[in-house]
Amino acid sequence: MNELVRKAFSLEGKVALITGGGSGLGFAMAQALQGAGAKVILIGHSNEENLKKACDQLENSHYYLFDITKLDEVGSFIEKVQKKHGEIDILINNAGVHCKKGVGDHSAEDFRKLFDVHYLASITLTQAVLPSMRARQSGKIIFLSSMSAFVGLTNVMAYTAAKGAITASVRALAAEVSCDNIQVNAIAPGFIDTPMFRFATDNDPERKKKILGHTPMGSFGEPLDIGFGALYLASNASNFVTGTCLMIDGGFSIGF
Repeated sequence: MNELVRKAFSLEGKVALITGGGSGLGFAMAQALQGAGAKVILIGHSNEENLKKACDQLENSHYYLFDITKLDEVGSFIEKVQKKHGEIDILINNAGVHCKKGVGDHSAEDFRKLFDVHYLASITLTQAVLPSMRARQSGKIIFLSSMSAFVGLTNVMAYTAAKGAITASVRALAAEVSCDNIQVNAIAPGFIDTPMFRFATDNDPERKKKILGHTPMGSFGEPLDIGFGALYLASNASNFVTGTCLMIDGGFSIGF
């Protein structure tokens, strides 16, 4: 490989923290980043078995069970992680939950739950890592957005609202921290074959058919499609990219 290209994508010596890293897109992103040389720290809420299995498949990886919605504990948690593993160079806010209901069936609690996990927790984690990134004048922060933030989808109102808030906040954060050489971006996955996707569509064949009909490439994506997109945004190759949302969707967002 050309040395210039290798250096652009190398994450040797970098520490990456990935929430929801034990399976699905989180694990795929961990695979890609660790494969480029990063130390990866996986965060999960309750499924320790998944986290252990993930770390068994990854070199130079570690995991923590931590509820990221305990906002008043996030600061001390990040301090503990950085004390043991080094300062965080890359933060990927990936953890999420789903809620599939018609708009009339969404409760206030549904909205609170999705905003707590997708939005408030990710913003609080970002606030916790920013001081050390600013002190070092270097950092990469990646949020997971969604097609629902760009295309009207039915039966996911609370999820859409939370992802829309994230997508808007990426631009505001990028504008505020770009002067500190910190890049803030989002990835909007299309319909990727993950456990969460299957949970949402396995009993809804018409929805699957509609998704494929709207996707020019005519297929669902694979988790590593997102993993390699995250690698780009986490690496020096994307040093002049900030405040944007990378669509990895097989053309869904521009499909007819």
